[in-house]
Amino acid sequence: WHTHDTTHDNKKKQTTHAAPKLEKAFGPSEFQQTKRKMTTATTKIESNDLFLNSEERYEVYNVKAAERPHLLHLTLPSSHPPPSSHEDGEEEELPLIDGCDIPGWRYEQLSTIRTTSHIEGVLGIGMGSTLLRRESQLPMLSSSLVTSWETLRQKLVHPPSSGNDAIVLDYDDCCTLVDIDIYGNKRRVTKFAWEFERKNIPAKIMGATKDWKAMPNEGGDGWTFENLVNRFPNIYFRFSDNHGEMLTLSTYAKYISTLDGGLMDDSPLAIYDAEFGDDDSPITNVLKEEYEVPACFSCDLFDLAKVAEESDDVEYEEKKEEDHQHECQHEEIEEDNSATDPNSRPPYQWILIGPARSGTGLHIDPLWTNAWVTVLQGLKRWMLFPPCTPPEKVGMIQNQPQIPSSIWFRDYYDVVTNEKTWPAEWKPVEVVQKAGETVFVPNGWMHLVLNLECTAAVTHNYASEYGPFERMWKEVVVEESNFALRWYCGMKEKRPDLACRVWKYHERCRKEAEVNGDENGWACCLDISKASFCE
Repeated sequence: WHTHDTTHDNKKKQTTHAAPKLEKAFGPSEFQQTKRKMTTATTKIESNDLFLNSEERYEVYNVKAAERPHLLHLTLPSSHPPPSSHEDGEEEELPLIDGCDIPGWRYEQLSTIRTTSHIEGVLGIGMGSTLLRRESQLPMLSSSLVTSWETLRQKLVHPPSSGNDAIVLDYDDCCTLVDIDIYGNKRRVTKFAWEFERKNIPAKIMGATKDWKAMPNEGGDGWTFENLVNRFPNIYFRFSDNHGEMLTLSTYAKYISTLDGGLMDDSPLAIYDAEFGDDDSPITNVLKEEYEVPACFSCDLFDLAKVAEESDDVEYEEKKEEDHQHECQHEEIEEDNSATDPNSRPPYQWILIGPARSGTGLHIDPLWTNAWVTVLQGLKRWMLFPPCTPPEKVGMIQNQPQIPSSIWFRDYYDVVTNEKTWPAEWKPVEVVQKAGETVFVPNGWMHLVLNLECTAAVTHNYASEYGPFERMWKEVVVEESNFALRWYCGMKEKRPDLACRVWKYHERCRKEAEVNGDENGWACCLDISKASFCE
């Protein structure tokens, strides 16, 4: 969670009348139909179905440029292997679209559709072309070839070996309450929280969605991609917390189904929207009422953060100004998103939508939080690595662009699953996740996710007291200092036992920093003793 970009937030507020409707929004069934058209010779194809219009391409370009700026100026070096060839040795070159195209997104040539010279002739395009021809020049497409993606997908769609698969649990059993004694406090917690959150073990939970309105049913309701497009065709959705570029759902549906869009990209764009349930998103906030947080998980400690009342605003602003002028400018302290909203909290809920080959590259969830992810439609493939795994050994290299999950599985999967050469202590946990299943991601575990087909899901991050609580506090102070102050105030009111742990840890670290002459230490940059509006 970095500083939240609100450049285009107003787009989410617009109604469905704010833009003209497309004649056709591609859902899963249409997506498969379009693919079948492309693999059938002598099929008549409309250019409106095959290609984005100029405005749509420009919007897609902006999102791509913000998502992976390092690909903007990627050129194919002479050492780069040539594209796949026909049996007669003729090379297949990818067609150039107009100036909005980013060839780097097709650099690895992992897409389902492989162009041929015959296709180029039919389309009237080629390596020297800068402009697409008109519809009259689009009578047909030739058969696609079997690609490396299809080979990879066939490997990943099968369940992992029993030794690598995540533990599978029954939801009702996970919700069973048990009596525990933690730090002298006797309490009742769920069986899952005590046995899996506390021990930091990944798991797959079955049956958590049985009462969800979001779960697709035989009547055709629920969060299928097609239904979401029909409900919110002209609402803008985000693709990241780190930039504000967005697309309407209808444009996105067209992007993932067209030749100059997701069908050709190695790792297509995927929706990753933390604002779908916000109160200032009057159209899509109904979605948050269509699912519920599974009861087996412990309460989110970030919910304890005190809400700043109107009488607190002046003091809050004074505190913010004091922090700004404070001579402590520790290099680890980052700009705090909550500086613009005294009641904000780190993003914690997302709707996830993406076609095959899209996904999330290798990462660790921020602030030492746990996460749960529930698939409503589609199929996901997971890899989770124990916290002891060196990041550089699995391609997570500091200051280097994140490797798209489709490329990672192609290049690393066989390496990390080789029991003869891969260290046992770094052994990954693998998951094939189907609709209706929930995956628990423990804090500190590196993980990545690949969509094997068009997928819709919902996910939450939450702060658990059964994890590394003190380490979590430090991360919150460093990343979200203003929120840390409100969080501490809330703990004093509602969970004094946790507030006591924070105070002892914070003061110990502050005194150690002073003894070592480190006046810019993280604990010196936030004086929790001056949080007077806690009272």
